[in-house]
Amino acid sequence: MDEHILIVTQEKSRRDLCVEVARRLGLAVSPAESARNALGILNAGGIDMVLVDAQMPGPGVLEQLKFVRSHSPGTDIVVMANPAEVGLVHEAAKQYACESIVRPFEAADLEQLLNRVTQKRQLCAENRLLREQLETRRGLGALIGSSAKMQRVYELILKVAAKRHPVLVLGESGTGKELVAHAIHAYGPWRDLPFVPVDCGSLSSTLIESELFGHVRGAFTGANQNRSGLLVAGGKGTVFLDEIAELPVELQSKLLRAIQEREVRPVGSNRRLPLDARIIAGTNQHLEGAITRGTFRKDLFFRLNVVSVKLPPLRDRKSDIPALVHHFIDRYAGNSAAATGISYEAMSRLMNYDWPGNVRELENCIQRALALGSGPEIQMRDLPSNLLYAMQAGSGERQVSTLRELERDAIRQALEVTAGDRLRAAKLLGIGKTTVYRKIKEYGLENIVDSSHP
Repeated sequence: MDEHILIVTQEKSRRDLCVEVARRLGLAVSPAESARNALGILNAGGIDMVLVDAQMPGPGVLEQLKFVRSHSPGTDIVVMANPAEVGLVHEAAKQYACESIVRPFEAADLEQLLNRVTQKRQLCAENRLLREQLETRRGLGALIGSSAKMQRVYELILKVAAKRHPVLVLGESGTGKELVAHAIHAYGPWRDLPFVPVDCGSLSSTLIESELFGHVRGAFTGANQNRSGLLVAGGKGTVFLDEIAELPVELQSKLLRAIQEREVRPVGSNRRLPLDARIIAGTNQHLEGAITRGTFRKDLFFRLNVVSVKLPPLRDRKSDIPALVHHFIDRYAGNSAAATGISYEAMSRLMNYDWPGNVRELENCIQRALALGSGPEIQMRDLPSNLLYAMQAGSGERQVSTLRELERDAIRQALEVTAGDRLRAAKLLGIGKTTVYRKIKEYGLENIVDSSHP
């Protein structure tokens, strides 16, 4: 812990006891025997907690607390008081949100209280960090997007990252389920341990049991040596079982048993190995429907679905498309002479497409455009023909209306994300500053523009 506590009491034995307890908890300690000394230490800064005796001579304790609050608003305060000072304690709690401990007290009582205050401070710091991440980042880990739907995904990832229970990641193909699993692993305390992705849909049906659970020498033809399975290979890290619905039903029961008992039995062996890895599973299928059809076990579903993270399809978060496009341009353009931007018309076309292949399809589209284009911007002619043909469907009048609506929403979202900064919004959208100015006026978006930006 890096917390720093100021202990203020005139009585030496009480001060020594408090110092001993605080240091045992790993706190940095500054003791003070007078209000004057305490105020000098506070003025120097860096104090996170103050433990103050209500019977200190000099200024009244409420006046001292007022000084603490005005000079160090984030400092937590604990007041030591005797039972007769209950009125003072109540007023201190009411005015300055102070904790209290009744004198005389045992070391264990003080330790418990300081532990609680420290844990509360850590929780507040984590919540502050979470808010900062959600407010300032375009995404989380390799996930890109600042839409409300993605913010909720990030929030859930950060909440479950520090826990070991299973997580089920749901989403259509191409939405980024493995990126979610990576983010859960990367933002948890086991980030330096192995992350083992397993594509259950690509494993050979004859070898899938051996791949997952391992085997011993001689277990079947070709098993010339012992081999650890992928579940054990994760150690105490994370195993991501992608497309879990593709796992044969007979192996689902073995997986369920392994997760429940936290141990794995390799093929051909009577020996069991510990399963220490955290399990994250992903699927693009509707598992409740698979349960009804008898292709997925209900008990395995409940075991995996302790927490579920549902990724929205790209068509439901189109405001994230500009950020994704520029991310892929930055990734794939490199040092070549390929385009480093995108024209207004091409971006409008991307915004008006429903992306059945989701983010993966958009990524392939940008790669193709960079490969075929001559720069300096991706143009309409660089986009895949299937995307261009899809845009020609439907009546002309309706098509124009939809395009205008999407364009207006995209500009509005960009202005909201950039707090009204038109230059940053133009860069995010991949269009010129003059165009943004004109479109703001055309669509009546002036009220979103921050007055601090000319």
